Amino acid sequence: MKRLYTILATIILTASFTAAQVTTERCFHLDKVQFIQQKQDFWRSHTLYSTVAKPMSMFTGGYYNLTEGTYGWGLGLKDVPFSDHFAGITTVNGWRFGGGLAVGLGVGYLAYNEGWLLPVYADARYYIGKQKNKFFAMVSGGMLFNFEDFDDNSRLFFNPGGGITVPLTRNSQLSFAVGYYVQYDIDYFSDKYEGYRDSFINMKLGLLFGK
Repeated sequence: MKRLYTILATIILTASFTAAQVTTERCFHLDKVQFIQQKQDFWRSHTLYSTVAKPMSMFTGGYYNLTEGTYGWGLGLKDVPFSDHFAGITTVNGWRFGGGLAVGLGVGYLAYNEGWLLPVYADARYYIGKQKNKFFAMVSGGMLFNFEDFDDNSRLFFNPGGGITVPLTRNSQLSFAVGYYVQYDIDYFSDKYEGYRDSFINMKLGLLFGK
């Protein structure tokens, strides 16, 4: 009888040891899987919140579109037409080169307190650094057309400034800029400068899209 008890006790101990060993192996396997998942989560978070931007085609070269809403406050004398303030929308299509330079052509619509003007212009921007939130310097200039009174109301303009872009998705960014906007009254048919120069502080808020 004692021998039977001894055999049963040996079987029970062996089964318990085997079960414990399997459980330990399973726990070790689960710990390894959890460690790998945590490591992957860490690098996902690091990539998401890192201040260093990932290489993007729009930063190494490619087509882009920039559509902006703009508002300008007149400076100095405001007693002549098209000198008090303006608001409108513009859109630029161009090419973004590697190294931060972007060049494009733009059109738009600007509503002044006395009427409207249609800008047709060239736009150049230089993006600084490799961080995701990029500062930039900009300059744009061209012609302002008014087809109701082309000769008297059309003008030239020049708009230097600077700003910052903030990523929204992989291929889109929010763009904010502040600039000094100057427009000149000129007779397009005779190239005679009329002497009117109106100055503004203008702000731009827009969306930048690129491949």
